[in-house]
Amino acid sequence: MECTEVIERAIENLRLGFKCLPAERRMCIVTPYLYPDNDLVEAFVEEIAPNLIRVTDLGETLRHLESLGIDVLASSKRRFLLEQITKRLHVNIQRGKLEREGTPENVGSLLMDVVSAAQGVADLVYTSKAYEPATFPEEVSIFLAEHEIEHEKRPSIYGATGKKYWVSLRINGRRDKGILVEAMSPSQESAMTATVNRVLRMWFDVDETAAKVSLLNDVDYLWKPEDMALLERVSVIQTWSRKQQFIEYIRST
Repeated sequence: MECTEVIERAIENLRLGFKCLPAERRMCIVTPYLYPDNDLVEAFVEEIAPNLIRVTDLGETLRHLESLGIDVLASSKRRFLLEQITKRLHVNIQRGKLEREGTPENVGSLLMDVVSAAQGVADLVYTSKAYEPATFPEEVSIFLAEHEIEHEKRPSIYGATGKKYWVSLRINGRRDKGILVEAMSPSQESAMTATVNRVLRMWFDVDETAAKVSLLNDVDYLWKPEDMALLERVSVIQTWSRKQQFIEYIRST
């Protein structure tokens, strides 16, 4: 295998990962690059003047962090890191949006600069102890596989607002739309409120006819009754300490 072959194959695989969704005012570029929670990074290209275009994330990156309970601008350290990331890539921050302008001939580099900035800024989630690791959803997936229950990991779903979410698991069950399961296990107790708020927002926005399960890791954490009461309004609560009950619910739903 030669260098040119490796490069050509890498470029071809990368090219196939991009999708373009044209709209009236701008086009949405869905990239193969990921946010820390496996959400796909999207960028938007719009013509703002003759021979001048703007590439922007439309504020999705900072909203993404906000949904995880992280306000980048409220922390001097994170704000400094934000400025350093965007400055290095020549990306501007306008009203919470990551943007770069240039000529249509340079759209490729403009796009990659904004995407790289979006990834770099989104990685600021790792500066927060409240970030929810993916180990618990993986543990649940292994448990389901052991019980021969077919499921899909990290499926994307759209809410009524048009926002796209990534749920921990989707199980077919007996329903046409399957059972949506969000495996909830914050990194520490102080992050529990942020975790609950994020899941509440998602469940509230998602189709009311879908079966929604909030699976709580109550082995390592003690969940507040008021948080459980809120989750119970928009979903079915199952607990990890009662795995058999969780399995029975799946098989009967």
